[in-house]
Amino acid sequence: MTPEPALVVSTAPIPPEVFAGALDGTRVVSATQENLAEAVPDAAVIIGDWSHQVKVRADIIAAATRCRLIQQPTAGYENIDVDAAARAGIPVANAGPANAVAVAEFAVMATIAALRHLREAVADAERPGWSQASWVQKDLRELSASTVGIVGLGAIGRAVAERLRAFGCQVVYTKRARLEASDEAALGVEHASLDDLLRRSDVLILTLPLTEASRGLIDRTRLELLPAGATVVNVARGGVLDYAALADLLRDGRLGGAALDVYPEEPPANVDELRALPNTLLTPHIAGVTEQSKRNILLNSIANVRRVLAGEKPLWVVNGVG
Repeated sequence: MTPEPALVVSTAPIPPEVFAGALDGTRVVSATQENLAEAVPDAAVIIGDWSHQVKVRADIIAAATRCRLIQQPTAGYENIDVDAAARAGIPVANAGPANAVAVAEFAVMATIAALRHLREAVADAERPGWSQASWVQKDLRELSASTVGIVGLGAIGRAVAERLRAFGCQVVYTKRARLEASDEAALGVEHASLDDLLRRSDVLILTLPLTEASRGLIDRTRLELLPAGATVVNVARGGVLDYAALADLLRDGRLGGAALDVYPEEPPANVDELRALPNTLLTPHIAGVTEQSKRNILLNSIANVRRVLAGEKPLWVVNGVG
């Protein structure tokens, strides 16, 4: 008797055939928020929504009594109730380091662009009658002369640190579990508490995931710990940073600039207000969007689903199950 094909429920915004073609012996169906609860009771695997619109809530997880894996095809997983999944014994996995290189390259690019006021410079050059002398009078900072603080040193943070070594800047980091001394030496990074890191950082780069612990982590009080004129780069999630406080500190000159690729609400409702801030580079959540990263995310996600369906433990688990 032929075994029943394993059911894979996908909430990703692509045709189910994309996954079905690579997952032999499965039946892949698409689900929306409206019919997700009805679709999951027999699901062996749930694939998350990379646009984060479809939520895998606690009630969905409670209904998914046969689920062996919730696979999120991105680095971020805030659309999934990871705690509820942990209580149910269901591992939640992301796509691992699939987009780490893309985000790291973007973070370094955005940092240099903010330090050199690139947005203002491009606008100036596109107007007639620009003056180089006005730029000579500015005190623009080199990355090599900066202390860079990285909050979160997972795959993306590590990739950022690796690339910063070539610039010769000092790099400090903070994360929940400190690296081994040999790993710190190999990366050329120094560990610090969050508040100490903030006091020392000419450039602050945020690369941590959005969780209940990290939501609002970089608030007004912590932003005010940064040195005068510091630059803030956010390639993590908008929810980890107090954008209202950041705007105030940019407007009054307390901070020197920002590069923002992510926002508390996407697209942001107050884009005109953000655009009006001094020396602020805005991009539409594109740090991880490259040809290579999109391919890596799909391949990693499919490979992880295959592992679990074959009885193996999943990789890149973010909720401690498995």
